[in-house]
Amino acid sequence: MSDESIRDSKGTALLERRLKRERNAREQAEFLLTHKSASLYQALQESQQAQKNLELALWASQESFWSWHAETDEMEIRAFSLHSDSASAWRGSLIQLMRLVHEDDLNGLQFHWSMALHGNRDRIEFSFRMKLHKEFQWVRLRGRVLKRGPASEALHIVGTTKDITQQRKAEQSFHLMASAFASSREPMLVLSPELTVTECNDAFVKLMGTSIKENWLGKNFNDLLLDDEINTLQLIDDKQMRFETKMIARLNEEKVVDISLALFETFQKTSSYVIATMRDISDRKRNEARLKQLALHDGLTGLSNRNALREAISNYANIQQHFLLVFIDLDGFKAINDNAGHERGDIELQRIGALLTSEFGKIGDVGRWGGDEFIALLPKQNIEDVVERSEHLIQLIEQDVIIARNMELRLSASIGIAAYPKHSDNIESLIQCADASMYRAKELGKGQVYVYEAGLYESMSQQITMVNDLRKTIQNHLLDFYIQGKYSLDGTLKGGEVLCRWISGLHGVVSPTVFIPIAEEHKLDCAIGLQAIEAACDYISMMETQQGEAIPLSVNISANQLLDKSFPEQAHRICQSSHVSPEYIEFELTESVFIRDERAALRALNHLREYGFRLSLDDFGTGFSSLSYLRMFQFETVKVDKSLIKGIHQDSRANALFNGLIAMLKSLQIEVVAEGVELESYLPFMEQADIHLMQGFYFDKPMPYDQFLARHATAPYLIKSTN
Repeated sequence: MSDESIRDSKGTALLERRLKRERNAREQAEFLLTHKSASLYQALQESQQAQKNLELALWASQESFWSWHAETDEMEIRAFSLHSDSASAWRGSLIQLMRLVHEDDLNGLQFHWSMALHGNRDRIEFSFRMKLHKEFQWVRLRGRVLKRGPASEALHIVGTTKDITQQRKAEQSFHLMASAFASSREPMLVLSPELTVTECNDAFVKLMGTSIKENWLGKNFNDLLLDDEINTLQLIDDKQMRFETKMIARLNEEKVVDISLALFETFQKTSSYVIATMRDISDRKRNEARLKQLALHDGLTGLSNRNALREAISNYANIQQHFLLVFIDLDGFKAINDNAGHERGDIELQRIGALLTSEFGKIGDVGRWGGDEFIALLPKQNIEDVVERSEHLIQLIEQDVIIARNMELRLSASIGIAAYPKHSDNIESLIQCADASMYRAKELGKGQVYVYEAGLYESMSQQITMVNDLRKTIQNHLLDFYIQGKYSLDGTLKGGEVLCRWISGLHGVVSPTVFIPIAEEHKLDCAIGLQAIEAACDYISMMETQQGEAIPLSVNISANQLLDKSFPEQAHRICQSSHVSPEYIEFELTESVFIRDERAALRALNHLREYGFRLSLDDFGTGFSSLSYLRMFQFETVKVDKSLIKGIHQDSRANALFNGLIAMLKSLQIEVVAEGVELESYLPFMEQADIHLMQGFYFDKPMPYDQFLARHATAPYLIKSTN
């Protein structure tokens, strides 16, 4: 091989080795480049992820990122979201930012910023109000100086901001609640879920009678309660509880309290606590007890009242306990009240209460039903023994004599007895049965005992029906008013009496002896009296119109009506409206009005006389027939009762008594009217006694006005016997 070939061969080998080295270097460089690129890419990815994590962290904490550069004096605030890759940002100068700050917080923010900018303070933290979305919101600003200049001035500051409006409101609410808790007048406690006392206010300390609240901290609330124990499981389920109980205060004093418990849970339910609010109701409970005592007892006698008696009756009925109901009504009590005064009446009621307790208190319940009515409830007693006790009670009641206005007044009692369930198994019906029995005892003469019999209540119910029917009749002005004349010996008509008649659609013709006492008992007599006066005025007006002359008419007036202070004025007003002179109206009244109230009766009579009315004393010769009434008041007329006239033509003693009475009245210059003249044989005796005015069936019977007027139309002042 030539040298040249050898040289060419060596050159080729050298070139190949160079190319190989270059290829290896290039491959190694490419490998390094690829590796570095991958590392850079991974670092970039990690940096981006770190930034994303930071943004997520800021979003999760509801924080916004801000930065400030001195060279531009520009602040940038960036807020991040969970899903969006872009962030919302606000950019502006510090001056623009300060314009959004509440004026009350501006100085504080400027101070903190200046301290960070020039005062070598690297950290900033300040809360202030900033106007966002047209309203001020609370913002917390935190920051840190990252770079300072040669004069230590801040060149770059970064930090975070957060809207803390809700937190501030919560803090304010907490402070308000804490203040309210501390200053509340209501005792309050903060309890753990296990009911351990963790806090208490001054009102609770005062309630418990101490001055150191630490005495109560750490105690279990159940240990403070006297009788009750709170079920914590129930409280957890219901969240709220309210109940009344007693608490043990200092020195073992008992306090009655109204307690309200409410379970609260903190944010995110990490813990819970119980607020206990109490009200001291000790005074209220004492007052309630006193009110219950008053509600169930009669204030005057100290006996059980109607409410307590009804409760006792219900209790007996609920357990099906046989018992007797004794209904006691006092006889003559109103006369004592009217003549001896209400104070004496109260004393008598107290005396009756004591007697009732003595007689029945050991074997049952006794009480005052109302007014002058009493009730005894006697379980497991037989009727015969109770009747005997009741009769003995009446004897004790009648023992006292009361002297008033020269009169002897005595109390008595009418007693009705009904048995449960024999007479009725209904409470109201049983009371009505006993009440009906009591009224039956009164009808039998008062001062008696009557045991209920079948049908008695129905009979009394019929009387109640009659009362209601009479009331409606009076309200609708459906009563009739008849006239009976008053005549001289020769039959001349001198006057008349207006008499009330009732023809009921339910009960037929009802006698005045039946319905007048009912009207007086139920305070209907005053209305009847006024309607009678109206009828009398109408009759007088018609007489004057049709005959040119009228006769005087008398009207019966009850004691209730005369003692009504408004009656004289009412009567005068009726006459005025009818254009009738009061002298044509004569009021007839009985002496019972003086027994009721002598002074009031005299005042009313004088008032009536001042108006011009004539006044007559009716039924003279019955009752007391006290001459003192004639001496106290000068009546124009006295009407002698028909009981003194009956039989004078056959009985010399009756005639002598009649003549003596008439002579006495004549000596007092009082005009006398004799009623009950039914026979012609009475007339000679009337003439002998010098009687000038008579009334009775011999002359006429009461008749409707049109018949009466027709009878006297031809000879208005002369009438012959109707017999």
